[in-house]
Amino acid sequence: MTVRSVARRAARDLPYVRSVLDNGLRVVTQEMPHARSVSAALFVGVGSRHEDDASAGLSHLLEHLVFKGTAGFPDAGGLSELVEGCGGSVNASTDRELTAYTARVPANAAATALNVIGELATRPLLRRSDLAAEKPVIVDEIRMYVDSPTDHVFTIFDELLFGQHPLGREIAGTPRSVRRATREAAMAHWRRWYRPSAMVLAAAGAIDHASVVRMVEHWWQTDDSAPVQLAPRAEPGGLPFAEPPAFGEAGSISVAHRRLAQGNLCLGMPGVSRTDPDRWTLDLLGAVLGDGMSSRLFLELRERRSLAYDVSTFAASYSDCGTVGVHAGFDPERLEEVVGAILHQLDRVVQDPVSSAELERARAYTRGRLELRMEETGAVASWLGSGEILLPRILTVAEVVEHLEAVTAEDMLRVARRYLAPGLIRLALLGPFRRGRRVERLLAA
Repeated sequence: MTVRSVARRAARDLPYVRSVLDNGLRVVTQEMPHARSVSAALFVGVGSRHEDDASAGLSHLLEHLVFKGTAGFPDAGGLSELVEGCGGSVNASTDRELTAYTARVPANAAATALNVIGELATRPLLRRSDLAAEKPVIVDEIRMYVDSPTDHVFTIFDELLFGQHPLGREIAGTPRSVRRATREAAMAHWRRWYRPSAMVLAAAGAIDHASVVRMVEHWWQTDDSAPVQLAPRAEPGGLPFAEPPAFGEAGSISVAHRRLAQGNLCLGMPGVSRTDPDRWTLDLLGAVLGDGMSSRLFLELRERRSLAYDVSTFAASYSDCGTVGVHAGFDPERLEEVVGAILHQLDRVVQDPVSSAELERARAYTRGRLELRMEETGAVASWLGSGEILLPRILTVAEVVEHLEAVTAEDMLRVARRYLAPGLIRLALLGPFRRGRRVERLLAA
């Protein structure tokens, strides 16, 4: 296998090196000479958003199923034992628009990490017996999230905002959709999406680019002993998914009644896509409002008024839309006070410019958190891989800092009025609430 193209570090003063193999697989690496570990992450361009109702949860199910056995390691646990035997770890996750397989190992075991990731993605057995055995496990996982109020309230909010669109569904699907999944559907899903041109391999740490390329060149070589046909090559191109969503009506409230000692809410609105120029300003607004112990919401609701133990902002960005809002856990008897206090803070940031001192604190906080995170090989690999597969190009940390430095108080006010105005709110409630009448007048005010 040959390397089609390489973007060398020296050519554009980039901290990473990028290659495209002749089968379409993109390989991006960043050498971190002082690191004692190597982290590798394989990103596949498919997630729950690519599924219709009949296949809901199939991407997540497949992510589980590949761990049950591969051509080289047919026994469940064999790959995990290999990685953990050298002190490393291996994991996987499914999101709305991608699936990721990750491994972190000591530097001298880099080949092990890459071998394991390659086995999982390109040589799964996908046995019928393994599918039957894994279905109850996934159903239990779905129930676990439903039983966790701080997790499930976000699902309720997504359903409220996105409706019947795939973005409004639980990523893992439903117990019913999981139980009715077939081995044929899982195999077809793997054959369709797990192709080199739809994948990005990222690695960071004590390793060089040429070594990584050599280690992955054999992934799609023909192996007559493999029990299943390997994923075929496909023409490069974008992966289709559902049309942009039509958002639920502003001011709407969804209430899930549970006999719980604590109430949970998500009070939010549509946000920005991951390529929207306003994303940097919205990040800083999130820091001002509810990211950290010096944010406005934390100081007001927890420190001054003792209304909530946990309160913070949240944001998610997709290819063409996003969400932004506030999550809080609180005493159900103080629902009106909590909602009123959050609305007051949103109204403040919409009506009055953020002071220069507060803007600088938010900028330093956001920049510092990013720079600290990028000392970890796993974070760097994730940054490179997700940037390559989800963005027009990978942004460097320096470029992100430049974007943050360019945000002005005027930008903060403009973006707040566009995205955070109280009139745009949808409210999801989970707890001992029968209906949303207690807060309807607050949202209508």
